[in-house]
Amino acid sequence: MVVMVHVQLIDISTGTNHLFCELMTFPFHPVRMPLFIFVSGGLLYLSRIKKNVSVADLYKDKFQRIMIPFFFFVLVYFIIKALFNEFTKSPMEISWSYFFESFIYYRGGYPSEPLWYLAVLMFLMLMYPLYCYLCNSKWKMLSFFLFCCATYFIDTDLNSTWNVCYILELQHYLVYFFFGIFFFRYELYQYITKDTFVVGLIIAYGLLYHYNISLITSLEGIIMMCAVCMKVAHYIPSLFSSFREYIFQIYLMSMPFQVFVELILWKHLFYNEQWFYLFYVLNVSFGLIIPVIISKVVEHCPVRIIRFCFGLT
Repeated sequence: MVVMVHVQLIDISTGTNHLFCELMTFPFHPVRMPLFIFVSGGLLYLSRIKKNVSVADLYKDKFQRIMIPFFFFVLVYFIIKALFNEFTKSPMEISWSYFFESFIYYRGGYPSEPLWYLAVLMFLMLMYPLYCYLCNSKWKMLSFFLFCCATYFIDTDLNSTWNVCYILELQHYLVYFFFGIFFFRYELYQYITKDTFVVGLIIAYGLLYHYNISLITSLEGIIMMCAVCMKVAHYIPSLFSSFREYIFQIYLMSMPFQVFVELILWKHLFYNEQWFYLFYVLNVSFGLIIPVIISKVVEHCPVRIIRFCFGLT
């Protein structure tokens, strides 16, 4: 879903993205990023909280897994955009000040814009001691979850100079992250396996989506996706096995290759409306396959810091 939502194939006659690109992901907009963040919270519980990993070890581990790739790919994205500045839709200022700002600001055309998730994720990880404390009591867990739901509706000026590392938008993601911890702490997935329940969740999502009930739609959509995926995994356990171990690397590296298809191959070299669907598949394929190939190569690199740069250990 993340790769597909980044597909941009402009129709030269209108100057806008093809409607097909929007329609392919439109039904998943309320659940796309919330699900990604929910999974991060769930994995934190399963791999760290449940195993009583110490705070110091957690912080060290997350700095290596999150911040090193963040610093590295901000640099990579800045260099790529500087090299192809004349082809981009929003040319950037090439200066030292703009470069350093790219590490803390992501809105408004900064090359680091796709990496905002890493900054937010690190803030969420810093609250690890609080999560460990809350997991000792279901009432504490429930109370904090309701608190997260309430703070979700706090509006802030996202374009403010105070919005360093998306700090002013943190409350919009904490609710999904903590829901992931809550969901796996109490193994709620075991209650959504019946076929009738899965169908009911899909219908409910459709109704909530129609009436645009923001937070509730996203939370219900997360549960629906878990139920559907559990059913699919039961019958097709090898689905997406070619790239599912490299989801983080796909997130880190897919954008430049998709942009290459969009701006170079499609817009400047081979533009032909009759080939649109071929280029749509090519765009998604570049976003999935090339990061996996790079990851498999980097995995064999003996230099550990290089593996860390790509989110690999």
